[in-house]
Amino acid sequence: MDFSSLYSEIKQLLSISDENFDLERNINQYYNSEPDENKLEIISEILSFINKFSMFKDNKPFNNSLYNCINNTLEIKPDSIFEFEELLVKNSIMHFVQEYINYSKLNYKDKVLEFLVDSLEKLQIEPLIINLGFLIKPMYQDQDYLNNLDDLKEVEVAYYIGNGIDVHIKNEIDAWLKNQDISLDNQDESYKNLKQEFRNLITKHNLSIDSEKSKKLELEVMEMLTMKLTMLSLMDHISDDSFEPIPIK
Repeated sequence: MDFSSLYSEIKQLLSISDENFDLERNINQYYNSEPDENKLEIISEILSFINKFSMFKDNKPFNNSLYNCINNTLEIKPDSIFEFEELLVKNSIMHFVQEYINYSKLNYKDKVLEFLVDSLEKLQIEPLIINLGFLIKPMYQDQDYLNNLDDLKEVEVAYYIGNGIDVHIKNEIDAWLKNQDISLDNQDESYKNLKQEFRNLITKHNLSIDSEKSKKLELEVMEMLTMKLTMLSLMDHISDDSFEPIPIK
């Protein structure tokens, strides 16, 4: 297929209007130094990836989100075009899991973690996307959520539950986590450092570390790190073959 046919099919599958379809411009901008055959390869991989989400073919809000994922991925140019598909998969899965966590406000965090852990045990791209689709499909059928979708800001993970000091501490912990060198290899050290940071914040806000409120908040803060480690495990091991993930402790 030629460029025109590929772009036309992508536009049709995602129901993107002509005025909002800037995929061609973005590919030419971020891959301007690549030969045409490489650009064709990237466009073909994008088309193939979109077809994996056929269960959402009539859901315009989802298609818009998927299209944004594609364009955002184009901005992160991999070292080799042969890494583009994996990067696209990682970015999209991260995006939609984040959206689901934000949507559920972590009330269903056990369900999210169960999905992720189960995926880690038998992960291949095709079944993962299918499972992810089943997980998030109700979200894109919730009209109240869709009505407010434009007002929601995508965050790395939405931890902002409750009010007052609880929210403030979680916000501070979230900012602290973003500045840490967290990996699956140093998770024990990360938990230890997080516990100390939490205790520092409890003291700062004049709370008792032994109160029921502090104990509950500490568990929630530790879950924030667990969620990040789970996402790291998922993102670091996506491949077309089965794998043995590093376990979350």
